[in-house]
Amino acid sequence: MSEKTPIEKISDVINDFVDHTISAIAKTYYTKNPGKEETYAGAGNDLDLSVLEVGDIINIHGINSPEVAGLLRPSTKLILGFMSGAHWYHTAIYAGDGDIVEAWAPNVRKVSAEILKTADDVEVYRVDTTEDVKKKAVKFCESKIGLPYNYNWMFIIPIFYPSAKKIENDKYYCSELVWAAYKVAGDIDINAYPEFKSTPPISGYAVAPQNIGDNKKLKVISRAGGRMKT
Repeated sequence: MSEKTPIEKISDVINDFVDHTISAIAKTYYTKNPGKEETYAGAGNDLDLSVLEVGDIINIHGINSPEVAGLLRPSTKLILGFMSGAHWYHTAIYAGDGDIVEAWAPNVRKVSAEILKTADDVEVYRVDTTEDVKKKAVKFCESKIGLPYNYNWMFIIPIFYPSAKKIENDKYYCSELVWAAYKVAGDIDINAYPEFKSTPPISGYAVAPQNIGDNKKLKVISRAGGRMKT
């Protein structure tokens, strides 16, 4: 593995600080609320979960997770919404058997797909590839369960370096995980802007949820929510 650049080293220090802070908040929440149902705490939507197939990608808008004290809604709205001009704030992959896998602060996890119905808006995409590739993409995501969340996308400077997204990493942000999964499974790039993106929605070298939503090669299977009525 190559030596990390000064920017990467600084980003790691900041990332570790944020990770410890968020993890402590989340641990306190789960201690006080054992067995509480997972939620994005959005306005809710009527997504038909029966349309989901293994390997489907889901973009989500409207998240305010109680386990991190509601910090995600203002941070995503400011950074992804106001500053970059994006609508989509989060990305997950359908793993089958009623579950999704997602990089969600403080770590990569598998949860019931029912959580999708607690967001404001959702949109489901299908990759034009074989079932084998889709299963491999899911397996890649499942192999990362437990790894810490990558907060580097929240820092302005790191997104202007190619290291803002990595296929093999020791931590992942949501869209980075799903993007990496399809790169590994079938050398498929679901990022609509694989190079540097400096025009709205601004993402630099990072692969933001909006980058995936803007990929015209992905088939929109379903959408639900106040702003997504068909």
